[in-house]
Amino acid sequence: MRRIVFALIAALLVLPLGIGSIAVAQDASPVSESPFATLGLPELTVTISADGYEGIPESLPAGRYLVTVVATDETSNNGGAGVSFVQPAGLSGQEFVDILGQMQSGGAPEASADAGSPEAVSNEDQGAPEFFYQSKIAGGAYSPPGQTSQVILDLTPGEWVAWGDDPEAPQQPVVFDATGEMPSDLPEPVSDVTLTMAEYSITVSDGQFSAGPQVIRVDNVGAQPHFVFGAHGPDGMTDADIEAVLQADMTGTPVAGGLDPETDFQDVFGTGTQSMGTTQWVYVPDVPAGAMVLLCFFPDLGDGMPHALHGIYAIIEVAG
Repeated sequence: MRRIVFALIAALLVLPLGIGSIAVAQDASPVSESPFATLGLPELTVTISADGYEGIPESLPAGRYLVTVVATDETSNNGGAGVSFVQPAGLSGQEFVDILGQMQSGGAPEASADAGSPEAVSNEDQGAPEFFYQSKIAGGAYSPPGQTSQVILDLTPGEWVAWGDDPEAPQQPVVFDATGEMPSDLPEPVSDVTLTMAEYSITVSDGQFSAGPQVIRVDNVGAQPHFVFGAHGPDGMTDADIEAVLQADMTGTPVAGGLDPETDFQDVFGTGTQSMGTTQWVYVPDVPAGAMVLLCFFPDLGDGMPHALHGIYAIIEVAG
């Protein structure tokens, strides 16, 4: 948990950090046990190497996809890898890729002549380029090295970029097109629990977490992008405990007698960033019983601070 907060703070003046930095414990072969396979959805299998993605075609029909993410052993140097899907607002896919390249090389991002003003591309006061808050972000999935994960998400018509949800991800983004119209009858996975994200809240709006495998539906009804990180913590932890942990990470000064993010929390799951009006379904092979905290660390549009510091976190009890 600690390294995610530190990594996010380090990136606040660049781009939002999402699945690319989350080290989440997963079953070695969750695909074989996933309930998603019975839905008959079109499938997209993305294999992630140390520096790129395989399996993403130049074009595919628009629709609701079962995305299987396979992180090869080559990703072990970075603790695994992820893929997320974005339609950049006011930019072509290649312009978005070019901006990422400028950021990775240490240069200031520049907009092309037809991509809007430079202010729309880089807004340091807000912690992320302004266009990203206006972009359509469908979500994504992360896998530890040598493992597999699954997510269901919608790829609506238009040009998309598959990228690491992290400006420092070493994988080269892939630009592709989703063609045609969205199917009118989209199968909807049965979920065990629904999480609803907004400004500034995260709530369990339907169902209940229970120990074991879970299908989690995540709805973003807020105006800003959000993602969810879930961590198992000690029984009896309070809002004051979580706020103290967040403040300690921001200031670098541990709270005497407070919870230790290194030893008191166990990463459980993380979701890819998603924008307003989007839904994704994530399969988590094993959720432990007991107390769990759900947080969003996306940088806020107003001040660039992680959303958790604005109150987007919730402590829940996972039934045994």
